[in-house]
Amino acid sequence: MIELAVVLAVVAILMSQAGPLFSAWMQNVQIRTATESIQNGLQLARSEAIRRNRSVMFWLTSTASPPAGDWLVGCSNPPGPASVPEAPGDCPGSHTTGGVPANGPPIYWIQRQAATDQQTALPQLTITPAGANNVTFSSLGVVIPNIDGSASITQIDVKSPAGTARPLRMTVSGGDIRMCDPALSLASDPRGCQ
Repeated sequence: MIELAVVLAVVAILMSQAGPLFSAWMQNVQIRTATESIQNGLQLARSEAIRRNRSVMFWLTSTASPPAGDWLVGCSNPPGPASVPEAPGDCPGSHTTGGVPANGPPIYWIQRQAATDQQTALPQLTITPAGANNVTFSSLGVVIPNIDGSASITQIDVKSPAGTARPLRMTVSGGDIRMCDPALSLASDPRGCQ
């Protein structure tokens, strides 16, 4: 009986030490998953622009404040009398009649991802420049001005609301999409940010 009590005491001590580490590990996994999801969306938009030989946009569509990692990739023609309406088969998926963002032109989306579908609703995003929510890739795979005149996303910081997990950063420059760790220096570690 004494041996069993000692074993239970040792297990309880080990579990009390492992609990906080496990919590931090889970937060880091969620941040990594959310960042990789956004990176995949950006890369999808770029590759679809090249494949379709037309401009394709990536939108962060979260209405939360601060935003979560919800995104959408879709085709969009410039609004106005000279634009040619999209054919329903040009960009498969559902037609978004209100536009994305809500004041934008209607689109047929290619792919949509909600953070809650991947169990990554916890991480929060900080977008640079402030207020930006989309980026457009040309048929050559490089960033071009958005058709609505809004600023293009250049950087997305993904962090935990508690601030206990390691944040990650996505950068979009030209046609380059890169995930990095802002806590590391690029001069000493290839995973670091500039």
